[in-house]
Amino acid sequence: MRDKRRYQRFRLWLPARLEGEGGQTRLAVGHDMSQKGSLLVTSGQLEVGAPVTLHVSIPPEGGQERPIHARIVRVEPNTKDPEGLWPYRVAVEFVDAAPELEDLLREQAANLEGLTDKSEQPG
Repeated sequence: MRDKRRYQRFRLWLPARLEGEGGQTRLAVGHDMSQKGSLLVTSGQLEVGAPVTLHVSIPPEGGQERPIHARIVRVEPNTKDPEGLWPYRVAVEFVDAAPELEDLLREQAANLEGLTDKSEQPG
């Protein structure tokens, strides 16, 4: 089976929320993101095909949320947290690729990698 992904993916835990057409909002955590989509865990179930706006905070911008128009392409139970805060895994595809995200995601991944490397050094 060939992987259809064309964009580099970054495994980062980022605070997010998904806002539906009727204003319904679900808190979420993005943990696998590219410039064309994201896999998130969320507290509530959403409908496949539904349009949403993903609001995600990517450091170093701090609390500034970046809105991204997307649609739900997959919803499944989160088998790692079925009874916890994040019982659903949701995949979203961005309506338009967001190439500016790749630099921010790469920078954040590098910053976290640097922190990990420093914490592993004997001190």
